[in-house]
Amino acid sequence: MVDDWSLWSAMTVFKCDYIACTIASMTSTPFRLQYARFSSATPDLTLPGHTPLYTCMSPHVFKACFKVLQKRHLYYLSQLIAPSGSHLISWTSYQTAYLTTLADKRGRSLPHKWYLDIKANTTFPDSRDLLLDRYICSPSTTSSVTLVPGVTTMQKNRHWLVTLDRSDSPLFGKQLSVQPKKDTCMIVHWISDCLSSPGDVIRLRPCPGCDAHVLFPSANNYTAVPPRCTFKISLLRSLILPTDCERIRQTTMKVTSPYSWADLSITVIPYYRRLDTLPDFSFSPSVVGCDSTVASLLLELSTPPSPFPLLSGSHYRYYTDGSLINLGTPEVSMGWSWVQLIPDALYLNFVTTYAHGTIQNWPSSTRAEAAAIYAALRVSPEDSTVTVYTDSQAAIDGLNLCVSSTYTNSRLYYKTTNFELWASIESSIRSKRLTVLPVKVKGHDGNYWNEFADSLANSAHHSDMAPLLTAAEYTSSHNVRLVYDNIVCESNPRRLLKLYFQATFLKDLLTYKRFQFISYLYIKDDYIVDWELTWFTLNFSPAHDASFQAFHAAWHYAFKFKLFLDDLPLLEKLKITRSDLYIDLLTCRSCRDRMEDLMHLILCSKR
Repeated sequence: MVDDWSLWSAMTVFKCDYIACTIASMTSTPFRLQYARFSSATPDLTLPGHTPLYTCMSPHVFKACFKVLQKRHLYYLSQLIAPSGSHLISWTSYQTAYLTTLADKRGRSLPHKWYLDIKANTTFPDSRDLLLDRYICSPSTTSSVTLVPGVTTMQKNRHWLVTLDRSDSPLFGKQLSVQPKKDTCMIVHWISDCLSSPGDVIRLRPCPGCDAHVLFPSANNYTAVPPRCTFKISLLRSLILPTDCERIRQTTMKVTSPYSWADLSITVIPYYRRLDTLPDFSFSPSVVGCDSTVASLLLELSTPPSPFPLLSGSHYRYYTDGSLINLGTPEVSMGWSWVQLIPDALYLNFVTTYAHGTIQNWPSSTRAEAAAIYAALRVSPEDSTVTVYTDSQAAIDGLNLCVSSTYTNSRLYYKTTNFELWASIESSIRSKRLTVLPVKVKGHDGNYWNEFADSLANSAHHSDMAPLLTAAEYTSSHNVRLVYDNIVCESNPRRLLKLYFQATFLKDLLTYKRFQFISYLYIKDDYIVDWELTWFTLNFSPAHDASFQAFHAAWHYAFKFKLFLDDLPLLEKLKITRSDLYIDLLTCRSCRDRMEDLMHLILCSKR
């Protein structure tokens, strides 16, 4: 999670983005974003041993140079630290190793503004780039071989390159075409046996063709020898390989490098992996309340029975139902069930299998119905037709939206209650290529199979064998999810944030001195609550109004004027807030023979 969003939220690009503004507003709340899928390959935004650049730069410089840093793929200070771990890499070394053309119109190559700011904030003055103590890190293994990054190449001077594949094995090739805007290039693939003999010099030979081959129709325009194997690589992850051959000819069958893989691997592997620390702005690889191992176990334990197998492309029929009990109490529970039927098999309708279970959080009858539909679709085979019989019109409406892929519209997606569950239903329909036909049946009207599904859903509340449909199962249809107090939020996020800020505002309001009398009143009948004023307070917060409507400003002024009137030291207010000023019977302190009210306060003859 980003430590401080205030810097990011002040940028123009964030002010124009609805989602970014929502994320920025969550830093002062218990709302958090979590990574929804079980993958340890995705790096976090903040990694141990990697200091984000925005924490060691001046805010105005970081905002001004953010696009430049992003273009150079610079996010962490560790990317600018020398192998010794104690010094910042010099500007001359950086421009030689990573940048192609930094000279200005006069031929000078001056340090950029962002580099000077980082240097001023992370190194001792006049110390030859010696890092401050808090930025010093462990030294890395160095190699005697110095290689030039492939990003420095251009279309005119094509070189031999070395990089790694997905299994961290070396890849060699000669450049054909360079795409500088994408930092990629097409190469002719050459292979080597350097892994079997890492101590020998690298000897290359043409690749006869492999799985990595990507068709490049215009390859003949860049070389006189038609290549057998070509593919695309990233210039940001490749280095120029010194060889004894500058140009491939018809007679070229072997190319030799003066270095061995044992010498090059010390440089190539760290250089290739340095981009693995780039942020993808995912926040946490963990699941709410459990890790991937526990989540996998839950997936195994909660897997419901599979439907009776039919031929490919068959028609599956399910009766689904949901049950909600004890709403408004801590014992609230939601159960779901589905029943599969095969028409015209043995009997008029034959039950082959059924399943039931429970689901937690955001209780409603529609949520229980949607959980039953999701559970049925999850076990349905691909390329099948599925008819869902349900007595819930809300579930049918939601299912129709899923069938039409309406939830792909992100704004409608977040405005829908139970949007995580509905998005998973839509994802199942799309990924399995299902044809879903919802059918409305009348509830509690003697339909045997609907009553059977209803009884199964009711029995799930008290059954030890009914599996729980966990959030880990139905929130993985997208990358991130919104979490509050370890609960995945499935209601309108904008309303949730507004409600939170309204409650916070009311809590702050009640801490004012004029409201302290409430803490001394133990009987509700002793005071009167101005519900109109309270509701107005709940519906408007000048600092955190989620509606962004200008006319709320007039409401705010009227509200402050009403508070001003309430703060006037009138008798009725003082009797409540300063009861110590009055005698027990609240009689007039001047004549002491009449009850003191507003009229007597004006007409009392002894005042």
